[in-house]
Amino acid sequence: MFSNHKTTNRTLALFIFVASLVLYMLTMAPTASFWDAGEFIAVGHGLQVNHPPGAPFYSLLGRLFSMFMPAAYVAVSINFISALSSALTVTLLYLIIVRLVREWKGDPDSMLSIDKIGMYGGAILGACSFAVTDTFWFNAVEAEVYAVSMFFTAMVVWLALVWAENHDEEYNERWLILIAYLFGIALGIHLLNLLALFFVALIVYFKKYEFEITSFLVFSAISSIAFLGIYPFTVQTYPVLMESVVNSSYGLIGPITFTIFVISVLSWGLYYTHTRGYRMANIVILCYAMIMIGYSSYSLIFVRSIADPPIDENDPETISSFIDYMERKQYGNTPLLTGYTYDSSQGSVNREDEVFFPRRYSTNPQHVQQYAQYSSDWDFFWDYQVKHMYIRYFNWNFIGRDSDIQDAGWQAGFTETDNEDNPAHNSYFYIPFLIGLFGMLFHFQKDWKRALSVMVLFILTGFAIIVFLNQTPMQPRERDYAYVGSFFAFAIWIGMGGIGFVELVKDYLKSSKIAAYGLLAVLFAASPVWMGMQNYHDHDRSERYVASDYAYNLLNSVAPNGILFTNGDNDTFPLWYLQEVKGVRTDVRIVCLSLLNTEWYIKQLRDQWSHESPPLPISLTDDEIDDITSGYSLHEPDTLSIPVNKDLLKSAFSSDNQYEEKLGVKPTKDVNYNLEGVDFGMPVDSLDNNVWWYYEGRPIGKDRQGNQRYYTQVQDEVILDILKTNRWLRPVYFANTVSTPSQLNLQPYFRFEGKAFRVVPKRHNNANYGWVDPSIHAKRLKEFRFREWNNPNAYFDENIRRMLGNYRFSVTELARKYNQIGKPDSAAYWLKWGEENLPFRVNDNNIQSVVQYAYEYANVGDTTNAAELARKAETHALKNLRKNMGDYDNIRSKVSEIQQKIQQARNNANMKAQKRLRNRIQNISSQRQQIGREISRSIYQLTVLQRIYYMNGDNEQANDLAEKVNSITGSRLPFPSTKEENKKEMDKYPSL
Repeated sequence: MFSNHKTTNRTLALFIFVASLVLYMLTMAPTASFWDAGEFIAVGHGLQVNHPPGAPFYSLLGRLFSMFMPAAYVAVSINFISALSSALTVTLLYLIIVRLVREWKGDPDSMLSIDKIGMYGGAILGACSFAVTDTFWFNAVEAEVYAVSMFFTAMVVWLALVWAENHDEEYNERWLILIAYLFGIALGIHLLNLLALFFVALIVYFKKYEFEITSFLVFSAISSIAFLGIYPFTVQTYPVLMESVVNSSYGLIGPITFTIFVISVLSWGLYYTHTRGYRMANIVILCYAMIMIGYSSYSLIFVRSIADPPIDENDPETISSFIDYMERKQYGNTPLLTGYTYDSSQGSVNREDEVFFPRRYSTNPQHVQQYAQYSSDWDFFWDYQVKHMYIRYFNWNFIGRDSDIQDAGWQAGFTETDNEDNPAHNSYFYIPFLIGLFGMLFHFQKDWKRALSVMVLFILTGFAIIVFLNQTPMQPRERDYAYVGSFFAFAIWIGMGGIGFVELVKDYLKSSKIAAYGLLAVLFAASPVWMGMQNYHDHDRSERYVASDYAYNLLNSVAPNGILFTNGDNDTFPLWYLQEVKGVRTDVRIVCLSLLNTEWYIKQLRDQWSHESPPLPISLTDDEIDDITSGYSLHEPDTLSIPVNKDLLKSAFSSDNQYEEKLGVKPTKDVNYNLEGVDFGMPVDSLDNNVWWYYEGRPIGKDRQGNQRYYTQVQDEVILDILKTNRWLRPVYFANTVSTPSQLNLQPYFRFEGKAFRVVPKRHNNANYGWVDPSIHAKRLKEFRFREWNNPNAYFDENIRRMLGNYRFSVTELARKYNQIGKPDSAAYWLKWGEENLPFRVNDNNIQSVVQYAYEYANVGDTTNAAELARKAETHALKNLRKNMGDYDNIRSKVSEIQQKIQQARNNANMKAQKRLRNRIQNISSQRQQIGREISRSIYQLTVLQRIYYMNGDNEQANDLAEKVNSITGSRLPFPSTKEENKKEMDKYPSL
């Protein structure tokens, strides 16, 4: 079997490639996913401009893979890029491990059979284990840049080892030049790949020099200079230099002229060093030229932005805007080595004193509260940024994951947790970690030079990224994808661990092939097979259409030519995908509120068409936009009003021609449009003459006199301007996921339609979540799409499960309205319709939606379904109450302990310590208030469940529930013990 290494190696590599590709294709998402995938698919298919700092080469790949595909298969074709890249990465990992073994064992054809068994078996073990790790598998089945970036990293590592084996041959430098070209291309995908430069540098150093401190430090410095020459100089400083030259020459030297000049200088440098025989200088210039060729993919950003495509983030069509785009100005500045940081004694960020290594720099009030929990920047760095945002992820991949709930911890499987029934509760029993740890020690023992190179790759793609990202607390999603390169490096050592175990067989079991094969089989079953079995269900997206259907349902909740305000990435990117790829409801203008705080986005919305959607009614001038986007504006709470010109509306809605005239739309030859005037579904005369409401603003803290201050974000100002300038002509909607502060207290004018709130100039008091016209709401729901949503085998993560609760709210509101107008049969129909399309799952952690649904069943007389759902919810509600009561008691203990320390500090006259400890108590008190609210919510939910039991005539179960609650709370919290007490308590909740 092992007689010819080349044949055996290629056969095994092909097997690994096919096996991993099949695995990823079986679990690949059939359409767009949440987060960035929808944007990448839309941008790639249409060669548009995605969020900074962009991924132009990935967009080119997306266009290449999708350009001949029907619209229905565009998402699959671009998702396939990740699956293919990931399969190739796994294959390269196998080849890398084999080559690393050859570094100390020599030519495989001259190896003993037992050594070949170890080499091939260990390489397969490491590659297959990495293939099924949590993070890498997640990236492999959706349209994202991380899978392709990881492929380029693997390619660079493998080519460095190929060069190492051929380093003394003539023209061996061609491998290094190819690596430089790959670095350049990878800049157009993700900067993560660039960290492999230091691995390459160490491989070169150990092949060309004998280790000594001086030469090692010199080579490290050269490597660092090379890295900085690429990033940030080439990536960020090059455009700045271009702008400086263009400006200083008063436009005589333009960007194209400057680029031609740079190309000419590089060409002259290549010619000069070649003709003079300066070999090393020639190679360096040639490598940099290859990097520049790869980096040239960013010209796509310029070209496409000038064309003003519908998705044109940051509008980088000038040098200045391109610099902002590359420097990610949209996301703010993140300090690295020096800057301002949180002062524990002041309880805020100290703007008067810069410190070294600032970690707590954000002024966001929620972040400041979190900072108070840490004694110093180093404490925050280690406990949060390292342990929580890296080590936790590392353990997810090689020890075990507790759940898919945000901020979930890790577990190995030896202890019980509260998330045993969570679909992402995966236990590896430390096995992959221990194999990798043994492999690392074995590698250092056998070949410390290459082991050190892998260690550098492991550290730089892990801990170095932690330092660079300098993440703030309360991240909106898990960030494990950023560290996949580090997990790749550790997987190399898993392979080395398999080889090391076979070495033990060789040394202690007389090179028994049977024992070697048996041991490898056990390791293979314990690591990749077991990990694959544990991870398969929660990584299988083959039946997940939720993101695409969510976008479809939201777009179809909007009347023709409507304006739809969305909350952020998950609200917006799937909608972009449907509009740009499938052409669904391109008449709707999507307005992403998180982007509405930027000047470029406001101007685009004001000035540009998007498919059939005309520019938005925004009256702000360029100067006014620049002014309001320069910072927050203080707001004095006041009553706002917008007049309703009924004569204008009657005329506009009388015909399409009148509507276009009143709207003031300027026809364009590039757009085929049909602007249909859509009224409010009620006589115009029945509308209010004036829309008025009290708008307080967003709280920003108190002034020196103790008065509460308020401010408005840019998005608030623009929303108000649109509402006024629109004159009620175009339908205006808020997605029902938009946060309450961003709704601007307009709830009395909200009409709930499907998945969105339409702003209708007809006031309804007591409409906390909008009022419902059952005929309109039911019509929207009938148009909804729920592909595979009721499939019990489809895996829905926490984000989707939470979203299902949002959908159920749409159903229960309709049922409640029908019940109020005396149509309980219609209410019961919609409740059953909702449960058929959105069935409750065993692991459904949105208890509120289950409780609400059960109560609505009870209100329409279906006490059987009500009691069944109530029993499902009871277990979870009691579990939450028990946990929160425990957390509340723990916080009380902490407060008591800190108060004792404050007393000690007072006795020692240590004012600084007193202030720091009081800030901690203040922060802990806010946590206690939050937990108190959670306890109150649980008590409320359990009270509703008890009411359902009483309505169902199940008095014994209702009384038993009261005993359980009192047992958990120690009777410290009041809970109804009789039917009469329950009725009295329920009367306090009129909304029910």
